[in-house]
Amino acid sequence: MKFTKQNNNITGLNRRQFFKVSGIAGGGLVLGLSMASNRQANAQAIDGDLVEISPYVQIQSNGRVNIFSKNPECGQGIKTGLPLIIAEELDVRWEDVDVIQADIDPTKYGLQLAGGSLSTPMNWMPMRQAGAMARLMILAAAAQQLYVPIAELRTSESKVIHTPTGNEYGYSEFAELAATMPIPELDELRLKDPSEFTLLGKRYTGVDNHQIVTGRPLFGIDQSLPNMVYATYTKSPALGGTALSFNEAHIKSLDNVIDAFIIDPVGDIIVQGMNGAAIFGGVAIIATSTWAAMKAKQELEVVWDNSTADTQASWSGLVEKALQMAGQDGPMELLNTGDPDAAFANASKIVESFYEFPYVSHVNLEPQNCTALYENGRIEVWAPSQTPTFGEAGVSVIAGVAPENTVLNQTRIGGGFGRRLNNDYAYEVAAIARRLEGTPVKLQWTREDDMAFDFYRPGGFHSYRAALDESGKMIGFSDHFISVAHDENSQGPMASADLGTDILPMEHVENVRVTQSLQAAAVQTGPMRAPGSNAYGFTFQGFLHEVAEAAGKDYRDFLLELLDQPDKPAPPMREGMPPGIPAPVAFSNARARNVISTVTDRAEWGRAMPEGRALGLGFYYSHSGYVAQVADVSVNSRKQVTVHKIWSVSDFGFIHNLSGAENQVQGSILDGLSQLMYAKISFEGGVIEQSNFHQYPLLRMSHAPEVDVHFLQPMDVAPSGSGEPALPPALPAIANAIYSASGDRVRKTPLSELGYSLV
Repeated sequence: MKFTKQNNNITGLNRRQFFKVSGIAGGGLVLGLSMASNRQANAQAIDGDLVEISPYVQIQSNGRVNIFSKNPECGQGIKTGLPLIIAEELDVRWEDVDVIQADIDPTKYGLQLAGGSLSTPMNWMPMRQAGAMARLMILAAAAQQLYVPIAELRTSESKVIHTPTGNEYGYSEFAELAATMPIPELDELRLKDPSEFTLLGKRYTGVDNHQIVTGRPLFGIDQSLPNMVYATYTKSPALGGTALSFNEAHIKSLDNVIDAFIIDPVGDIIVQGMNGAAIFGGVAIIATSTWAAMKAKQELEVVWDNSTADTQASWSGLVEKALQMAGQDGPMELLNTGDPDAAFANASKIVESFYEFPYVSHVNLEPQNCTALYENGRIEVWAPSQTPTFGEAGVSVIAGVAPENTVLNQTRIGGGFGRRLNNDYAYEVAAIARRLEGTPVKLQWTREDDMAFDFYRPGGFHSYRAALDESGKMIGFSDHFISVAHDENSQGPMASADLGTDILPMEHVENVRVTQSLQAAAVQTGPMRAPGSNAYGFTFQGFLHEVAEAAGKDYRDFLLELLDQPDKPAPPMREGMPPGIPAPVAFSNARARNVISTVTDRAEWGRAMPEGRALGLGFYYSHSGYVAQVADVSVNSRKQVTVHKIWSVSDFGFIHNLSGAENQVQGSILDGLSQLMYAKISFEGGVIEQSNFHQYPLLRMSHAPEVDVHFLQPMDVAPSGSGEPALPPALPAIANAIYSASGDRVRKTPLSELGYSLV
């Protein structure tokens, strides 16, 4: 096998961002952009042949334009979205563009990841600059080659046009000369005004759509190499246990089984800003097919040492202890503003409620998988990873291979949602491949593996209190957040089990106290689509709806009144954030009120509804996005719920691909409805109790409501991400509608455990 890896040593790079340009075989222009922490740029000419950098733009001699997409594609549409931004400023026809997935190299591209709704905001300006720079270099080459002033030239639809004569020339006619042009400084670039956009702001289907529907091998699970073998990996049901022995002779005697062996755990590898087990100990089975490996896995008998596992972890125990803490303050104070004690002591009315939300699994439709080849001190992997840069670094450590001899190839991801921010499957296959030198191996998890060894959305509890004055105004707010930690000695919560101090109404009420308690449960957790917000939208917006009811106010009016105040300054940048992450922006009360007013107008809020049917409202702000939703829901006496329609209004700034943004909002809403109704992971004795979809159902197509998607697009606001913010408000919009339709307040999920069903 051929390995193609360039030097990942970044110590020799210029301190600032730089552009590199060179010629390519056959005539053409290659442009690459490297992103640095200060997000500035220093354009400099690079002489010589093709430089060691993966370009964003290639203009070939045949007139086709290759645009490289740097970030992983997991269904969020970024493989289409980022090249589209470049194409706009390059001034080419989208029909002339071929999109190619870029390789992994942080020295060329900076941070390559799919997570946090960051792909668009991180790359909006750099991608525009990359396109504009290539366009200006083509114009400079055309001016020299045609012996005319550059001011007489303009571009349109992949052509250079000489304005006085109207003569048109294809970009490829000037590509070779353009590669020798001086690199423009950033202040020489003229970026288009949004009114000049010819591509952005319209609808575009995904560049991989045809390949997907025709079954082309794009995904990690599709990878195939000559002489490849297939592996399964079995870990202790009690997370953290290690394998002592197994029925080795029997497994190796089974048809089509090539080998079977124990892999010891590898822990405390820090490659993703997290410190935890990279590989849990277990048993690998190697076979001639996935089916043979999975059949052998079913006959595996392992003696486990669970002395290192948390065999005391119990969801029912966490619930019991949390209920005992209700109504109290926690020992850890997160926020204390004003005088909460006086506010509650002088309150005309106090509202109290206890909310519960469970652990949730990502259940990607493509279970975890990865392919690897270790050979001659090098390792190459094909991974559906959301953090390929970190995955490549971790594979290097696990395989004991130098970084320059480690290659990770991006594949399309069959569902990410945060699960594939962790690269455990890549580390496992790296350890297996190390044992099978010279033979490519594909590791395939079963659905049961996927559900039992997820990085779950953590469960938790909120004990809320609100103080109202005589006019119904909320003058005090208190939240005792009960979360989980790895063990009793932990100083902080598990991953994604923390609570921010800027959630509505924390910054909108004068007197606020937020405290926290931590319970021990070493069940691994991690980000899930709209981390934290996916649960807090339900709990905070549900409780605020209760407060509005107690105050005798319509919920829309209550929220608009709460949001009618001056904006506060933007929060500071969190320490330890990777280079290129956009700085936090200030919460805009006006933008929040606007989405609420618009969605309630579109849904005709306040209109008469039949008995047993009502509208519910939810609002949430996350990932710099403002989203308000109204759900039209009916409930009968048997707790059968029909979600007829959901209206969603979002403000993500400018939307550069309407189709992609609409898909993300629709998917988020359906994901939220599925979580609200069904999603729950429980555990006893440290063992996950759900194993497959018969115990962890997903939303059926027949239960999907009509979804009306609308965007507010302030043209002076750069795009924020659309993949996550539309999920959190879906849950409270539906839950609040259930209350208004039936009088039954739901304070825990999933609703199926409360006797509700969808019809």
